[in-house]
Amino acid sequence: MIDNMPCSYTQHRNLFIEESKQLIEILGNHIIEIHHYGSSAVEGMPFTGDIHIMPVIKSYQRVEESTAEFEQLGFEYMERSPDSILFQKRKGSHRICIRWVEQEDMGQVHTWLLIRNYLRRNEEAREKYAHLQLKNRQQTAGAFEFQIHETEYLTMLLEEAEEWEKRF
Repeated sequence: MIDNMPCSYTQHRNLFIEESKQLIEILGNHIIEIHHYGSSAVEGMPFTGDIHIMPVIKSYQRVEESTAEFEQLGFEYMERSPDSILFQKRKGSHRICIRWVEQEDMGQVHTWLLIRNYLRRNEEAREKYAHLQLKNRQQTAGAFEFQIHETEYLTMLLEEAEEWEKRF
């Protein structure tokens, strides 16, 4: 296990639940499902400071109509792309990242959850990824360079996870 976790997995999970409840209060049954993904969703990973939440919604329209309500919770509208809407906020030492995905784009949801589930069930892959994250944080000069290295690694990790998934 990697010893670089100022918060426990349970604390990460509780923060995910707390933030998800607030999203549900605003959008109600417009949210079809909510997923916790990223490093904080995998027990034993070093905590990077980010909690990633992925609500699957019926359509982007209701999210866009509710932007002011999300801003009241401290969220900042970051980006709208064809496959998601991104919001984030700071909460203490954490950054809460919301990736809104429409139900028609379940392929994206499957990809993120496949990586999460692969890391949860494969100790060797989890350890390698954890060490890569720690090494990159120490060696990269900035967030952009770190993200390039992580994206390259995640592409390779996705290929491994897809092969792993075929066995089941």
